[in-house]
Amino acid sequence: MTKNEFVEAIAKAVQKIAPEFNILVYSPIIAQAILESGWGTSNKAQYNNFFGLKYRENRVTCHNGTFVDGSQEQNTDGSYVPITNQWYSFATLEDGVRGYFQFINTSRYSNLKNVTDWEKYIELIREDGYATSLSYVENIKNVVKNNDLTKYDKKEDKQMANFKVHLDAGHYGKY
Repeated sequence: MTKNEFVEAIAKAVQKIAPEFNILVYSPIIAQAILESGWGTSNKAQYNNFFGLKYRENRVTCHNGTFVDGSQEQNTDGSYVPITNQWYSFATLEDGVRGYFQFINTSRYSNLKNVTDWEKYIELIREDGYATSLSYVENIKNVVKNNDLTKYDKKEDKQMANFKVHLDAGHYGKY
């Protein structure tokens, strides 16, 4: 699968599944899949785990098992520590994406629901503890910008946006 094919496949699944979980931005999630899976080429990606989802009992229902693999986590002082963990395995790419949304569908990540700014989304998920990398937010933002991923985000209808501005300003007349 080429990089473009990977992005298109992930984007299609994210756009389909995200609304079920009240997630309204897609570009940072697509960027997470790119970064976490090396464009779908990592060992974890061979199990359709594109988001580095560690196994947590009863957290994700759409998985088809687990596997053990190594990784590393970054400490707050910038040093790295190797880890070996149990990770979710998924039968399909779409299940892997659904697994991401099930994984973040907890009170810990509830602040992500209904966020409409992609940069705010990635800042919040990092603050919530999703990733240990000190440069995670910057790296995700770079992936979004360098690959024009915001084209996959929902675009609010400009006429509706203008209507909201007028309502907020107290203008309730005809247009």
